[in-house]
Amino acid sequence: MPGRGPRWRLRHSGLLFAANERTRGEGAGDGADDADVVFATSMLALADLRAALPTQLRSKPHVLYMHENQAAYPVSDRVEPQARDRDSHLAFTNLASIEAADRVLWNSAWNRDSFINGMSVLLSHAPERQTDPWQDRLLRKSVIAPPPIESPTDLPAGIDEPTASDPRGQNRPAEDPAILHNTDLEGYPDAVRVVWPHRWEHDKGCDEFLAIAREARNRESQGGPRIHWIILGQCFGQVPAAMTALLTEHRDRIEHAGHLPEPAYRAMLVRADWVLSTAQHEFFGMAVAEALLAGCLPWLPNRLSYPELVPPECLGIDPWKMASKSRRTPQGETVSFEEIRASIQRQLEPAIAANAVRRIEREIDLAVHAEVDASG
Repeated sequence: MPGRGPRWRLRHSGLLFAANERTRGEGAGDGADDADVVFATSMLALADLRAALPTQLRSKPHVLYMHENQAAYPVSDRVEPQARDRDSHLAFTNLASIEAADRVLWNSAWNRDSFINGMSVLLSHAPERQTDPWQDRLLRKSVIAPPPIESPTDLPAGIDEPTASDPRGQNRPAEDPAILHNTDLEGYPDAVRVVWPHRWEHDKGCDEFLAIAREARNRESQGGPRIHWIILGQCFGQVPAAMTALLTEHRDRIEHAGHLPEPAYRAMLVRADWVLSTAQHEFFGMAVAEALLAGCLPWLPNRLSYPELVPPECLGIDPWKMASKSRRTPQGETVSFEEIRASIQRQLEPAIAANAVRRIEREIDLAVHAEVDASG
């Protein structure tokens, strides 16, 4: 289904898919029996789906992949308070989906724990005191299974970066603030290149990004490293004020700003030295993980899912602390860039596409076999 109307998708798609399946079943006789399992994501109301499916499918095991959760999803300040209260029902939709599932896969422990904490707060406002041990049921059926991440270094031959003459470059209209490709900055081989791979939205910390860019400019004037920015990710209709200010104030330090086709996007990750995140929410961090697998060093806050992506000693570092291309650990040991990159690659090994797919398939197989064992 087209990627639009997330509230409608979350509340309506389960019933739509069930209706489609009933129609398909009417035309195929008993064809629904050839399915082994129903696999759904957290963008679907699994309880609605399971309740409305034909009997043959309703009795199959249902596996739910929680790639995000609505109990911890931040709401924009632009949303009216009444709408925020109304949207709290989406978290209950997630809870009903989890209750309807036989097995629940979470992309990170942070995702699981933030749902439990957020849902507990919501339920504390119920008119009746909650004594149902829903958290215990959730934990018993839950496992952590990272999403598959394809390595950005596996690029097809002949992929070029955008140039100033192509439709993605400087020949775009000057009034378009979302696209900038500055070829003049390619003549600075010693510059530190930092990629910011997020959507240009309120929950990705645009204000913090602008503050860091200003600090980088100030430190450069005092002898610090020259930092060039590579700003990736989608820009939607309304550009945050902080991003407009950043593009204006730091245009001469921005190598690229704007969405790119996947091959050019991956080439940019390989080109960068660091990946910066200022996100206020991140249930896994696929864009950051892609950049890390491309060899970027982590400029990440010690919050959200990031402690699961990199080893503890790799949090809290930045281009200024690593100006000597090495750092000291709390134990007094010196760690080089190469050692940091190698430790991150080991940490992310379960998320590498082939490994992650095998893990997800294994969990689905376990759900199917558990159903077979239960039926005798």
